[in-house]
Amino acid sequence: MNINQILFSIDALILLGVAVIHFYWAFGGKWGANAVLPQINSEKRVFTPSPLMTLAVAVPFLIISVIFAQAAGWMDFEIIAPYLPTLLLVLVAVFAIRALGDFKYVGFFKKVKNTDFAINDTKYFTPLCAFVAVSLLIAIYI
Repeated sequence: MNINQILFSIDALILLGVAVIHFYWAFGGKWGANAVLPQINSEKRVFTPSPLMTLAVAVPFLIISVIFAQAAGWMDFEIIAPYLPTLLLVLVAVFAIRALGDFKYVGFFKKVKNTDFAINDTKYFTPLCAFVAVSLLIAIYI
């Protein structure tokens, strides 16, 4: 296994984990749900997603994990293969943009910094997005 496969594999497992936790929340799970949505202040969330909205987030995360797994060589879906280089570059951009943030509630340049979400975003979510973006770039170009 080379460094590309290792990095794509790590990213696939990360996104699979993110997908699984979103499926858990979509089907009624409560663990961890209080500190993963952007908050205006300590009492008010920016939005509260429905189970269907949460499912609509879980499915793309699962698809992204499959794309990374294909890049790692774990599987070979012919429908993905011709688009894989473009998909990977688009995903680099998506994760890099998420890491930079919206300049208000999420990302490295957020303004709201003292909520439970903001603390978790600074410690976990934003660095994870930055890691995925950078590791993808390394895996693509090595």
